Amino acid sequence: MHALTSTWRTRRAWGWLVAVAGLWALLLAVGPAHAEDAAIQWGQRLQATLELPAEALERFRKIQEKNAQLRPGTPLESETWRGNPMDLTAGGSPYTLVLKARAVAIADGDAGVRMQASWAFDGGTTELPMPGMAQKGVRAGQVVELVGVSAPMGLNANRQGVPVVEFTTAANLRLERVQIDVWSGQRASQPVEKVMSWMPMLFGVVALGFFLWLRRM
Repeated sequence: MHALTSTWRTRRAWGWLVAVAGLWALLLAVGPAHAEDAAIQWGQRLQATLELPAEALERFRKIQEKNAQLRPGTPLESETWRGNPMDLTAGGSPYTLVLKARAVAIADGDAGVRMQASWAFDGGTTELPMPGMAQKGVRAGQVVELVGVSAPMGLNANRQGVPVVEFTTAANLRLERVQIDVWSGQRASQPVEKVMSWMPMLFGVVALGFFLWLRRM
C-alpha cells in the first residue's frame, strides 16, 4: 500500500513539473507572436514617422536587380537614404529606429529584406545592430509586412542626427513601401515579457522542491 501511495505521489509531482515546463514553453512560443501582433511601443514617445519617397524605393529596386546579377561571392552593393536632421536630446534617449517594410512576394517560398538603420552625426555614422527581417513560407503575390527594430541608442548630450537607411537586397520580394518610426525613451516591458522573466526562477524553485521531496521519500 505504501509503495502504491508513493508511486501515485511521484506521478503527481512529475505531473506538476511537466505542467510548469509546458507553461514555460508555451509562453516562449506564443509570447513573441503576441508581441508582434500587438501595437508595440518601442519607447515612451513616437518622435516621428518617416516614409521613403518613391525615388528612394526605385533606387533600392535597381540595386536589388543589379545585385541579383552578380556572381556568387561578389560583394553586394548598397543604396542609402538619408532623412532630414532631427534634434535629439540626452533626456529623450535612448532612441530606437523601427523599420517597417511592405512588399509583395515574387514566388512561393521564404522572403526577406536586408536593411541597416543608422544615425549620421557630424563626423561619422553610428550603425545600430538590428535583427534580420524575414518571413518563411510566403505565397506568390502575397503582401508581406516585415518589421526590424534597431538597438536603442543613448546620448550623453544634445545632438542633431540624421536617420539613415541602407538597403542591400530583398530576397523574393518587391519593395512597395518603407516606413521609419523614431521612438524616444526607454521601452516599457510588456506583460508577457515580465511573466517570462520570472519563469526560469519559478521552474528552478519547483524543480528543486521536487527533487528534495524525492530524496525524503
